[in-house]
Amino acid sequence: MVQRLKSRFFIKRMGLAQKLSGMVFFLGILIYIPSIILGAVTNLNLIKAELEDYKEGVEMRVQNAFESAIWNYDIETLKKLIKLEFNNDSLKSIKVSTEKLDLLWLSMNDGVIVEETKAPEGKYIEKKVIPVYRMDDSERIIAYATIWYDYSVVREKYYTQLINDLLIMGAILFTTSTAMTISSYIRLVRPLEAIRNSMIEAGKSAAVGRPKPGRYVFNNAFAEIKTMAQDMDNMFNEIEEANRKIRENEALFRAFFNQAGVGVVQVVAESGELVLANQRYCEIVGYSVEELKNLRYPDITHEDDVANQIKMTEKIIKGEIEKYRHEKRYIHKNGNLVWADVTVTRLWEPGEKPTYILAVVQDITDRKMAEEKIIKLNNQLEDKVAERTRDLEQAKTELERAIEELKSAQAKLINTEKMAVLGRLVAGIAHELNTPLGIINSAGGTIERILQKELDNVIEFCCRAPEDVYGIYLSLINNNTDYQDNAYKRMQRRTYFKALEERGIDVDDEIIEKLVDLGYQGETDELTELVSDPKNIPAIQAAYSISVLRKSVGMIKVSAEKASQVILALKTYSHMDTNKSPVPYDVVRDIETVLTLYHNQLKYGIDIIREYEEVPHVICFPDKLHQIWVNIINNALQAMNYKGTLKISIANDSDRVKVSISNNGPPIPEDIIDKIFEPFFTTKMLGEGTGLGLDIVKRLVEEIDGEINVESRSDETTFNVWLRT
Repeated sequence: MVQRLKSRFFIKRMGLAQKLSGMVFFLGILIYIPSIILGAVTNLNLIKAELEDYKEGVEMRVQNAFESAIWNYDIETLKKLIKLEFNNDSLKSIKVSTEKLDLLWLSMNDGVIVEETKAPEGKYIEKKVIPVYRMDDSERIIAYATIWYDYSVVREKYYTQLINDLLIMGAILFTTSTAMTISSYIRLVRPLEAIRNSMIEAGKSAAVGRPKPGRYVFNNAFAEIKTMAQDMDNMFNEIEEANRKIRENEALFRAFFNQAGVGVVQVVAESGELVLANQRYCEIVGYSVEELKNLRYPDITHEDDVANQIKMTEKIIKGEIEKYRHEKRYIHKNGNLVWADVTVTRLWEPGEKPTYILAVVQDITDRKMAEEKIIKLNNQLEDKVAERTRDLEQAKTELERAIEELKSAQAKLINTEKMAVLGRLVAGIAHELNTPLGIINSAGGTIERILQKELDNVIEFCCRAPEDVYGIYLSLINNNTDYQDNAYKRMQRRTYFKALEERGIDVDDEIIEKLVDLGYQGETDELTELVSDPKNIPAIQAAYSISVLRKSVGMIKVSAEKASQVILALKTYSHMDTNKSPVPYDVVRDIETVLTLYHNQLKYGIDIIREYEEVPHVICFPDKLHQIWVNIINNALQAMNYKGTLKISIANDSDRVKVSISNNGPPIPEDIIDKIFEPFFTTKMLGEGTGLGLDIVKRLVEEIDGEINVESRSDETTFNVWLRT
């Protein structure tokens, strides 16, 4: 009985081994057949590839190497070239002919090259005609090479190799199955039965919710089985822990996805059907996820942007690009347009079938509105600059008219002392007016050039520049300095050019010139980093254009103010006072007005020292007060020969204001100092003076209840005038 049970148990165990052996055999068959097929296909493809490479080589050599022999009718050379090609059994025959006659026809028969006159025939014969072009004329055909390929040899080799592979793989499969049948009982039956029973028991325990069996269950088991059971228990615990972490990560991902600050949407690549979308995307387009599933992106995209998106999506599907980024307009559910920056990425690897596309959408409507405002403000700025330019042109015209009127007044009023002085000053005044006018004209031309040729580039740069590049632009504008002298700038240019040359960086000299003109004072390393990045060049050019525009406007402003001062001084001096009684007047302002008229004579050799106290207005006739200062200052300049120091002091003296005008010219001789206020007394050459200047001054001072005297020393002559307040 025991023997029968043992025999039965043995048969049962051998049956399991046989099942495993059968499984191995079956798996072998499953592997064997595809392997044979794969090997056959691979071998076939390899043979085809080799044959195609050989054919391409033959045809290329025929087109290139045969041309010279054909053109020269060198039949012997042509025959040698053709024989060299018969190194492959697949090449059957080659015929070279022109449109009128056959030059040469060789074939391979049983390993022997013979001349041929009949085309090869057969089921596996392929014929191909190749034109041979003139080497120096690619459109001129000088001959045709007809090539016959015989594929039967390759076919026989392929089938022979296939049969050998079948026999080898069959032998390997048979040997493997036999070995597995013998060894399966020894290596697998008992361990697998024990593991199987343990897993069944563990499954039953888990199914009814009972605790896992303790170690006592495996007290009588093999040590390997105990270890295996413990490993399985640990593995189950690790799997459960891994599943728990996966669930946590899934929840975390969903939280990030739904709470992201940008819209995220996943669609099917081919159809555009929605797979999922987060809440932010729904807010951007105004539709719920359920509504979006019934829509496609052309339905919610502005019609002008649909074509570009379709084009770019097709490129992604075709594998031409991996992702793209563009700006587009969504049509919100309420009908409003929503500008968005969209980044589209594929979710499959190269070579795989297109699956899904992921789009990250950022609402940039506010930025677009800001850009439109900037463009509008720039347009308004252009209009204001143009208006200001017109005003300046008008001012220029008026100033030119004033000069003409001034010259006319000089011609008419030259006989009076006041107009005589004006006549002497008119050339200097005209120069003082022409200088700012020239500056205004030059600056206006610069502004016009920038507005016409460079402002559009500056506006486009400001709208499209990345934040870091735009920051460089602002830094160059805000740190612009104009106080360096030309020598310093030349030294800075040489330093920068030398540093760039040492580092081997090729940068347009104009860029360095513009940086130096902007007052850039960065170190050479900082300069190298700045100019070596091509993205920073537009920032430098834009900053330079704005800097030049600012400087030009500043020059126009200063020049206009200067011209205005000259005109005001001229107007004040030439004004005919209609007051019948003296009026309060600012003496400091009056003297400065006269100095303005004399600016052209003063600026080249006269040093002016002003010592002004805060004084009240004096009581006078303003037009007569002008004449007093004009005559005194004019005499002082002539005494110094327009080179020296002119000192003007204004101070309070009791209830009067004392004005002292001193010069360091030659002193007045003592024997004539008492005569200088007499009419027609002069020390000038004949024709250079009338002798009425100081006489008029004295009478005008006395007319407004003032007082005048003169003090002359070896180093200084001073005229003192006291005026009542």
